[in-house]
Amino acid sequence: MFDRLVSWLEDKSDWLSPLVVKEVRQVVRGREFSLSFGASLVAGLFVAFLGTTDAMAGGTAGRWTFAALMFCLAFLGLAVVPLGAFGALRREQVEQTIDLITLTALSARRVVVGKLMAQAVRLMTLFAAIAPFVAMSFVLGGIDFLSIVISLVLLFMASLWMCAVCIFLSTVAKTRALSAVVFVAVGLVVLIVAGLTGSAFRALSMGAFFITGGGSGATASQLFWTLAIATSAWAVMLVNLVLLAVNRLSLPTDDSVTYLRIGFLAQLLVLAGWSLVYLFDPVPAPRVAGGALAVLGGLHLLAFTPFAATESPVIPRRAQLAMQAASLRGRLVRLFGPGGGRGPANVLLHLTILAATLAFFPIDADDRRHAFAAYGYLCFIVAIPTVAFRWLMPERATPTRLRVAVLVVLAVLTALPDLLHYLIWQPEVLDLGYNRRHLLSPLQTVFNWRIVERSGWAQYAMAIGLTGIVAMLALVPTGMREARDSYIEPRRPASAAGDSGNADLIY
Repeated sequence: MFDRLVSWLEDKSDWLSPLVVKEVRQVVRGREFSLSFGASLVAGLFVAFLGTTDAMAGGTAGRWTFAALMFCLAFLGLAVVPLGAFGALRREQVEQTIDLITLTALSARRVVVGKLMAQAVRLMTLFAAIAPFVAMSFVLGGIDFLSIVISLVLLFMASLWMCAVCIFLSTVAKTRALSAVVFVAVGLVVLIVAGLTGSAFRALSMGAFFITGGGSGATASQLFWTLAIATSAWAVMLVNLVLLAVNRLSLPTDDSVTYLRIGFLAQLLVLAGWSLVYLFDPVPAPRVAGGALAVLGGLHLLAFTPFAATESPVIPRRAQLAMQAASLRGRLVRLFGPGGGRGPANVLLHLTILAATLAFFPIDADDRRHAFAAYGYLCFIVAIPTVAFRWLMPERATPTRLRVAVLVVLAVLTALPDLLHYLIWQPEVLDLGYNRRHLLSPLQTVFNWRIVERSGWAQYAMAIGLTGIVAMLALVPTGMREARDSYIEPRRPASAAGDSGNADLIY
């Protein structure tokens, strides 16, 4: 029975990604896994021995034993394993062995999923090694079993999410020097996250979040909703991180955008849906939920807009083939696919959903204007240089140049108001405080919105934001026109040698 179960699991892992078995075998044979597994056992035995000694002396050692063991497990799950995940794909990127994998029948999605599943197996092994010692803290007293189970589950979810983040970041760096810089930065960040998470679990073990030792804490309903929100947000962000890594590894002829855009749309819908749950709660819960939605929605747009609005309008050949199909995938590609102005259209769709959802919440008028002005400024800073490039220099409007132009325009608008003010008017007193001249600066206006409201300049800021939305809307027909000019008939044969005209290009 056990052999058949193992065989079934191995077949399913091969079906999902054949890299899982290869990666797991390579991880198990590595020195890093042996050291981390051995260190986890030694730490668990040492803490358990100290806790047992304290309990025999008449103390309640469950809480500090739980905190110490969870800190060790957090260090392994949030620092050691994610750094290993980053290094695994980073070495293949730098040594260019990833090209050999892409030549096989494996897609980029199966490669990324295989890498992530291998890290999940590694995490499960480390958790299985130290989880019995964590559970023993319940016997020592001072903490309930529910808190232990929830803590282990949440820590595993956070560890797997960190592995997905590191796998995505490992696909960003292409050169050896840039890869080393990213590796150092990722190492510092994960160490900080591991320390903060360890402190959070220490607070949890002292009864900050859950019911411990019979004291008062969150109700069962609050605990259920909190876990449901955390789980749904974790799942959708994990899928989007995988899709981002797939996008980085895919070939230019592949359609790696459609499902990524659907994932980001699902992320926004999950965010808006969970916010609406608090709409009918007593005040101030709806106001707090609306404010949180405005901030988190702005961060969502900040991660989505600069890349979607500056994408190439040319539609890849495989996406063109998919659009001609009458299947569900063909309809999805026509709505959320690459090129053809669909990127700016999806930005406007996200903005519409966010604005319509915020309309239900009883947030203050100035906070509502603040949020809408921030969204409009984001569209302004992204769409204006993109429109200028598309209209004036369409042959130079590559995605990389457009994104660099967005950063340059942001820097210029931040520094230019003060520079022109002191060059032209030459005041005797150096005053860098916020003034009307800073209305064109998105960062300064958003962070000094109270001054904008008190001074009566909100209408000017809203006008600038509206200009950005109009420019974003203008990118849709512009992208459609450029895509139509570069369209390839997928089933039309290329021009033969010697014939008039040029052969079709493959995008």
